[in-house]
Amino acid sequence: MKIGIIVHSLSGNTMGVAERLKERLQSDGHAVQLERLETVGEESIKEVNSQNITLKAYPDPTAYDLVIFAGPVRGASTSPLLQHYFSRMGQLANKRVLLFVTEFFPFPWMGGKRAIKQLTRMCEEHGATVLTTGVINWKNPHREGQITELLQSFSETIAKQV
Repeated sequence: MKIGIIVHSLSGNTMGVAERLKERLQSDGHAVQLERLETVGEESIKEVNSQNITLKAYPDPTAYDLVIFAGPVRGASTSPLLQHYFSRMGQLANKRVLLFVTEFFPFPWMGGKRAIKQLTRMCEEHGATVLTTGVINWKNPHREGQITELLQSFSETIAKQV
């Protein structure tokens, strides 16, 4: 299966999980492309208006059989950069997607669940079907276990789609 991982990562935490996910899915026999969303100029963590953001490139999710979107939680919400990307993206008619977010706080109820709900809604508004989601809490003492569970869950979900 041809899988695209489209990720926004400011600190490198989300990218680190995305890279591990890519390795896992490649070892499962999938063709995986990792595409990082980056701004033109320096990205500002203070920018909250997604309309003020311009990306270097806008990856085409329709090029993949399945897409994984990932990004950090910002202000208990989906990152403005991902919001901007979705506002410029075309339809994802019948596209299967998986989602994950990373957040600084130790528990999902501290913003991760809300960000996932927002990201799910954006995908569904574009016609996609969300198969599964995950939240990685960076300050949780069980973070490594959360990552391992996410890799396993995503691998199993994708295996059912083949």
